[in-house]
Amino acid sequence: MERIILDVDTGLDDAVALFLAAGLQEFTIEAVIATAGNVGLEKTLENTLNILETAGIRCPVYKGADKPLVRKPVQAGDFHGKSGLDGPVFAPRKFQRAQEEDGIDALIRLVKAMPHQISIVSVGPLTDLALAFRKDPAVALLCKQIVVMGGSFSQGNVTEHAEFNTFADPEAASLVFSSGAKLVLFPLDCTRRVTLSPARLADFQRRKGRSTAVFCSCMESYTANYTKRGQGQPQMHDPLCVAYLVDPSKVETEYCRVEVDTNPGQTYGKTTKTSTNSDGGVLVAKNIDIPWFWTLVDRSLANLP
Repeated sequence: MERIILDVDTGLDDAVALFLAAGLQEFTIEAVIATAGNVGLEKTLENTLNILETAGIRCPVYKGADKPLVRKPVQAGDFHGKSGLDGPVFAPRKFQRAQEEDGIDALIRLVKAMPHQISIVSVGPLTDLALAFRKDPAVALLCKQIVVMGGSFSQGNVTEHAEFNTFADPEAASLVFSSGAKLVLFPLDCTRRVTLSPARLADFQRRKGRSTAVFCSCMESYTANYTKRGQGQPQMHDPLCVAYLVDPSKVETEYCRVEVDTNPGQTYGKTTKTSTNSDGGVLVAKNIDIPWFWTLVDRSLANLP
């Protein structure tokens, strides 16, 4: 059983990551932290609470950072919709609400209470982790591992050079990548390989269950946004980080030193990698077993209400 903390800026593919973690017996969700990213914090928090309530998951949910460390906030509401999760309609919640404790403090507390036992899945800007490591540098080395969706070593998706999560807080990403924590990185170079086909979405649409219905509504919006922009089939970025923790052998990786450009200019937020051994390196995902990934999505949704 893998103990995990999910750090999310819940938009359309974050929702799939949450459903995946909620529906697989391999995980115990110790906490979920919502951070500003795809949209502002109040909206990402609301979206996170709604997805977890839909999945019937009773775990503590916390507020993370409401802005980047240094830069002015940027958002991706034009892609995920005004709410950050356009598509599904949620009934009033009955049990899920945000905790009073600050999410950064909660992350520090939980990791220190269970040293080397908690894996963190971070699929938004890395602001929360950076703030936690600044506040208590020991925490970086007490995490079992941290699996991050971010960066690109080819073409960006928000600028020519930069991927959104890294661009949204380059200073935080730089701090985390150099923290000494055991890091696994899923860049666009890997996540762009995994897409949702119309046939697969149609298959999900024939299934029953409220979680599956919300999943489909999210993916219909996601598909429409990709189609509108002429970008092909929707890419499953964030859920790959959850899948990795089920069976790392299904992912092809390489050790690299990863650096983030924090200088203002055209390459702000750009990530670069240089090969290294495991000492001080980041384990960078290159490829994943795609049919296996979809079996996990099938299984998780079948397990959810």
